Amino acid sequence: MTNTGPTMMVTILAALMGAGVAIGQDAAKAGDDTKKAPAPKSAAKPFTGRCHCGAVTYRVKGAVVKSSYCDCPGCRRATGTLRAPFVTVLRKDLESTAGKTTEFKAAGGVKCDVHGTWHFCPKCGTHLFWKGHRGKEIDIFAGTLDDPAVFKPKAL
Repeated sequence: MTNTGPTMMVTILAALMGAGVAIGQDAAKAGDDTKKAPAPKSAAKPFTGRCHCGAVTYRVKGAVVKSSYCDCPGCRRATGTLRAPFVTVLRKDLESTAGKTTEFKAAGGVKCDVHGTWHFCPKCGTHLFWKGHRGKEIDIFAGTLDDPAVFKPKAL
């Protein structure tokens, strides 16, 4: 073997390092999640809703945290349904665009009555929101959504 000198060694080392980077990139493409950068979050599409008479309207500028149902006695009585559908959003993302809701705190001792307040239209009586006493979220009754496709519950 002939003496290649320091310059040749640096060249070989650089070539090997370059091959290692290329191999690492190929591994990431083949499903090695440790090499992938996290995908950027897409912006949530704003959505709107209103009460039955249109006196109270709202807009949500953030993402839906969850879509689900509540079948506690408080939700059943307040909505007149056996299972109340709602979408949960961050309170900071919900804005009133017209009118103002009236709050109702039920005296009952059941789950949703104890832990929050009902918000409804003072004119037509539509229940729009349930707001817990704690936390950063608010539940919007899905029947008030302008686009019902926003409500995407998991299978029952």
